[in-house]
Amino acid sequence: MFRKILTSIFIAGLVGSSSALALTAQQKVDRVVTIINPDGTQDIRLEKADKMTPGDTVRYSIDYYNDDDKPAEQIVLMTAVPPQIEFFEGSADKTDVLTVYSADGGKSFAARDELVVIDAEGNQTPAQAAELTHIRWTILVPVDPDTGGTLSFSGRLK
Repeated sequence: MFRKILTSIFIAGLVGSSSALALTAQQKVDRVVTIINPDGTQDIRLEKADKMTPGDTVRYSIDYYNDDDKPAEQIVLMTAVPPQIEFFEGSADKTDVLTVYSADGGKSFAARDELVVIDAEGNQTPAQAAELTHIRWTILVPVDPDTGGTLSFSGRLK
């Protein structure tokens, strides 16, 4: 059995650059393969995620690049967490990046430890990993011209 993974990426905003079009961003989905070497050490290899089976580990990544001749500041990128993915806690947290999460389809965002959902009785409860719908990253340091980086999160195909 296999599933094809569809992804989406949103450039939510760009401040400090002459044009939001100066930022190039591309999302890719990779299957994470662990290789056990003869000496017992492990290597991680990323493969194109054309076909996946339940239980496979997947990595969603967004490569971004500043095409402008000026530094870009406060770049905001957002992506959906597909419902067929069991999100791995902590996998989206990055240095020099503010990472916030949504459990309501991207309508509101909060830090992971502050994210809540409303249960059937109207009580607030901490959002579980399975309830995450979106991740939004704000890059806190300027991205120099002709440079970029990668943001990512990982999970397991249900």
